[in-house]
Amino acid sequence: MARAPESIATARLHLARWSVADAEELRAALDASDAHLRPWIPFMKDEPRSLAATRAWLQQHGAHFDAHEHWRYAVRTRSDNALVGEVMLLTRGAPGTLEAGYWLHAAHTGHAYTREAVAALLPLAFETLGAQRVAFVCDERNHPSSAVARALGAVLHEVRDVTERDAPLRLATYALPSAVWRGR
Repeated sequence: MARAPESIATARLHLARWSVADAEELRAALDASDAHLRPWIPFMKDEPRSLAATRAWLQQHGAHFDAHEHWRYAVRTRSDNALVGEVMLLTRGAPGTLEAGYWLHAAHTGHAYTREAVAALLPLAFETLGAQRVAFVCDERNHPSSAVARALGAVLHEVRDVTERDAPLRLATYALPSAVWRGR
């Protein structure tokens, strides 16, 4: 398998692999966006983390990146280097499938940053990492997240009922096969 790049540039954004040096800025972004993210993002159940725990978490991200397991990128604007969120490709699910994940800082919604950043990951997923399919998994009620998947060409594959933290949840999975992406 080819190596994922440390950074990716788009017209407006710069995606860079997380570094432990990003801990304070990540901590501030998650704290400022807690109410915005908590209903939708599974890792928010562990928030708020301490700064030391955030550093350790970012070290784990780096270890996964180096082991070719998960590729998580900080998303910043090219104009002023503001941290606007995160995008990721995760190796969980069916063989040949990578799961795209993303979150956006509450102060930076409404600019199509997520769609632009995730679109930048698709060549990495299909061309570099050899995925046959990219999956987008979100709470069925998370309309902005599903809109990103649909805008990138993914179609609803399944809706399933799960229990998370003792509460029922309906997860929608959108799928973008390699052949569909290549044909766009």
